[in-house]
Amino acid sequence: MYSDRIHHAFAFAAKHYPEPISRYDGQSCLIKASSVAVILARHGVEESTIVASILKQLVDACPYPRQESLAREILAKFGPTVAFAVEAAAEPRFDVLGRERTWKAARFEYLTRLAAAAPSAVDVCVADELHRIGAALVSIRRLGVEYTEVGGVPSEDTHWWLATMGEMLAGHPTWTRQEMLSEFRRLAAELAQRLRDGGA
Repeated sequence: MYSDRIHHAFAFAAKHYPEPISRYDGQSCLIKASSVAVILARHGVEESTIVASILKQLVDACPYPRQESLAREILAKFGPTVAFAVEAAAEPRFDVLGRERTWKAARFEYLTRLAAAAPSAVDVCVADELHRIGAALVSIRRLGVEYTEVGGVPSEDTHWWLATMGEMLAGHPTWTRQEMLSEFRRLAAELAQRLRDGGA
């Protein structure tokens, strides 16, 4: 079903994305945002959550000096429900002084934030993870594990992240999407096994 708000979110993301966007680029933020939106729609989330998931891809890509003004624009154009979900779900790449965090420091901050986040923000993050894991599995099947990086992260850190994320989701006080959790666990287990087996 057509949604003007979702269309608006894609147009806004394309307009404000910090780098040129090519429809032929398989890594395009709009292609990823579309895939995450489909995952969320499949799990029956509200329209505002899908809108937030699209805008999260934009915020994740923007440099620190742009993020404050971008947050204000998102609030003005899409409202507080979407804006708060985007803020909670966005990758914590920078600390309060604008310094870029290491991957592991960002993951710890992400877990802390998600443990207290509203269900809509958790939905966005889990769908993003499902897309990331699914893309990694496709790459492993096509190219082999030796040519595949899961977000540029070593295998041992990927194992840690998948296990820790799963534990946090299972114990979340307000997030209750058991079907989404089951899908995450199934794909995470397959990815972990393929990494252990060398992609076989």
